[in-house]
Amino acid sequence: MIHRIKKSSWLAVVISGVCLAGLAGGCAKRPTVDPTAVEAASKLPGAADVMAALAKKDYDGAMAALMKVKEAATGEEQTVQFGVLSSQVKSKLLEVADQDQKAADALSVLRAMASGGR
Repeated sequence: MIHRIKKSSWLAVVISGVCLAGLAGGCAKRPTVDPTAVEAASKLPGAADVMAALAKKDYDGAMAALMKVKEAATGEEQTVQFGVLSSQVKSKLLEVADQDQKAADALSVLRAMASGGR
């Protein structure tokens, strides 16, 4: 019994260390996206409207346009492309959300969309 407890404790320490190392490593670098996936996502109907609204800092417009793209996406390929587009939008919003409350609000909307809330 004591041997089993020691083994379990040791395993918990190892798993915790691996998790913490993974978190620390994830903070240091951003994941990269395949450029062809980004290009394909930019060709989705309405994707240009999303990016144009973001460029103008029209975050409400960007979220509305993104919702239209989501609704128009059909099939697995377009669903994956929408995911790439959504990640791009999230990345751009994260860059400015600390300084711009409207961007922070749009980021909240995007997170709700991703979790199925809106």
